[in-house]
Amino acid sequence: MRDTVNPYVLQYQLKRNLRPFTRAEIQKLPTGQSGVYVLWRKTGTEGRNECVYVGESTTCVRRRLLQHYDGTTNPELRTQLRLFGGIVHFSVELTEDAEETVLLETELIRTWQPKTNKNKLE
Repeated sequence: MRDTVNPYVLQYQLKRNLRPFTRAEIQKLPTGQSGVYVLWRKTGTEGRNECVYVGESTTCVRRRLLQHYDGTTNPELRTQLRLFGGIVHFSVELTEDAEETVLLETELIRTWQPKTNKNKLE
């Protein structure tokens, strides 16, 4: 695991490194790499982004994002993607091990509290 992950730096990087939530962009990610990811929705005219969902994969973040793209099993997230598909973006932070991945996901969910992650907030 990395020495220290500054949560503020991580949050800044995730907010700045947005990619369109398209199959082509997701397929640019490496295979077999663990990581955390955030799905964002553009809001208002100021170009702000709202965190829609925080997720993780301890095996392949690319495969997990493609599962969401093809039709997620999370009903709230599926609704958000259907309603706002054209303005949804994603960002990814690749990780070195499963423990780091889960810790980062938990921290991001606690910080941003996305409605579609409410089952993980309980």
